[in-house]
Amino acid sequence: MKTVNKTPIWFMRQAGRYLPEYRKIRTEKKNFLDLCFSPKLAASISLQPIERFDLDFIILFSDILVIPHSLNQKVVFKERIGPVLNPIKTVNDLDYKNFNVCLERISAVFETIEILKKKKGEKKLIGFCGGPFTVMNYMIEGGISVNHKKIKDFIRDSRQEAKSIINMITEISIEYLKRQILSGVDFVQVFESWAGLLEEKDFEEFIIKPNALISKKIKEFSKETQIIHFPRGAKGNILKFLKNVYCDVISLDEEITEEAMEIIKSKDLIIQGNLHPMDLFNGGEKLQRKILKILRRFKKHKHIFNLSHGILPKTPIENVERTVKIVRDFNET
Repeated sequence: MKTVNKTPIWFMRQAGRYLPEYRKIRTEKKNFLDLCFSPKLAASISLQPIERFDLDFIILFSDILVIPHSLNQKVVFKERIGPVLNPIKTVNDLDYKNFNVCLERISAVFETIEILKKKKGEKKLIGFCGGPFTVMNYMIEGGISVNHKKIKDFIRDSRQEAKSIINMITEISIEYLKRQILSGVDFVQVFESWAGLLEEKDFEEFIIKPNALISKKIKEFSKETQIIHFPRGAKGNILKFLKNVYCDVISLDEEITEEAMEIIKSKDLIIQGNLHPMDLFNGGEKLQRKILKILRRFKKHKHIFNLSHGILPKTPIENVERTVKIVRDFNET
């Protein structure tokens, strides 16, 4: 009998509001960051989707905005609004002179990882940080933005200051990921969720350079740790990203060009993705068709089934269960 290699599966934001067990725990902390900084609760939340769906990867329950918090920027999460930050205008608005002090402010995250390391069994544990540009975007905009005018104007009008801030975020992100590795993660993922905002020289300066440096320093620190990069919405710039940023796994959007696939194959990268969260939300026969299309396209490549972004908060649980079953049952050769 021929052995069929099953495609591993997990979901970005797999621990979250679509799960009733998460919503129950969420009521225990008024401030979302307080939940992230409660190791026992955060570890429990991280394991909820594993207990329900037996997914192949555990991802640390935390948030990319713990980095601004570590730098003493005020961060709060408001119901129906999302994250709200006290906007910065200069690197001097931040407390960055001693990274050990900064990381001590978020040391509870490392305690969560230590708990998960003891409970993960044979599952792989993923730690993460936000991509430096994505984090800077929130820090300048003061939260979620529709047009991202502030960050675009800031890069244009205060370029040197923007470089100083991105360098500082990159440095502390590297140290943050190192601490996660020491605490027990097997993979680290860099969520550059707003990579699609930038073009040409700005993409090179604020996306490629900082992400490449993170990879370089992490691989120097721990060759065994697998690095996942997620330059969401990069479109044509994905080719530059793939050529210039080291990764073991590349997490991609719905569309992958043949040119990008050639680079992926030449570098022997694992592909992660790329079901659209709305397809998961909507379910039905279209969901099955989309899943099978992805599995068939990547069946001859190393592939981790995932989404092109996070699970939407009101996604029906039965759609997640169905997706896991289709992926696990797939055995076409």
